[in-house]
Amino acid sequence: MQEHETDSDALLMMRVADGDRNALCSLMDKWESPLLGFIYRYVQNREAAAELTQETFVRLYEARARFRGDMRFSPWIFRIAANLCRNYHRWRKRHPEDMAWDEACEATNAPQQGTMREEDNPAAALARRESISELKDAIAAMPHDLATTLLLYYYQELSYREIAEVIGCSERGVETRLYRARAWLSKELAQPVESRSGCGILAAGGML
Repeated sequence: MQEHETDSDALLMMRVADGDRNALCSLMDKWESPLLGFIYRYVQNREAAAELTQETFVRLYEARARFRGDMRFSPWIFRIAANLCRNYHRWRKRHPEDMAWDEACEATNAPQQGTMREEDNPAAALARRESISELKDAIAAMPHDLATTLLLYYYQELSYREIAEVIGCSERGVETRLYRARAWLSKELAQPVESRSGCGILAAGGML
């Protein structure tokens, strides 16, 4: 993320703290899509992702008085979203019956991804769906800090510094977590996971 973009968002957030609702609308317009993408990849449920995205903005507004002008906005908002994702994940573990129902609905309603029609290349389409499914399962099984680091780095393209602010560690700690997350995926998927410049299976997963 560019520093000047973060600075402009921080200024908008300061206006939100002063009661400017138009500034809040501007932030929501800009950040709804990135947040939805991150949250969906974490929770793997579209309805829950939409609800958690809206809850992120509610929490942001409730915490507006704690935002300082020297803070950067992107780590601030992704930290709120990541905490909500972690809480949701814990809730699902305590309610396996609801999780099974959610997964069945998600499988029924999920749109098909791909660049070609299945009838044009059914074998490739099947292999792609299986690859994405395995990737989803591997990320879902990861510890929270590894999954958050992986998703923010590969899909949201946050810097080490920004990710460090989100998960509360040093930049070296981000590097370590990213290495562990790649190793986790390589083991689960039985194929290497490359750096962001060549994202390998992560890029092939598309919208995941």
